[in-house]
Amino acid sequence: MKRKIVEVKWFDAQTSTFPMTIKEIKEELKPLESLSVGYLIEDDKNKNYIVLSFLDFGEDLTKHHQVIPREMIKKIKIIRDGK
Repeated sequence: MKRKIVEVKWFDAQTSTFPMTIKEIKEELKPLESLSVGYLIEDDKNKNYIVLSFLDFGEDLTKHHQVIPREMIKKIKIIRDGK
């Protein structure tokens, strides 16, 4: 089975575990623009997320999954149609 392969540009949340001044936080901490490429497993428009898989073992077995909330997605580009 050929699965759709997509490139997803999205904003990832960021955390910090070291002391920072309020000024440093306001100036330095921002969401990180990220890029993920994988097999599109879930893209139901009624759900508020998509699911990518990075390893495909055939008909119904995949491994290494990533869930990305739709609100964090900037753009989805189809690299290979699943047909």
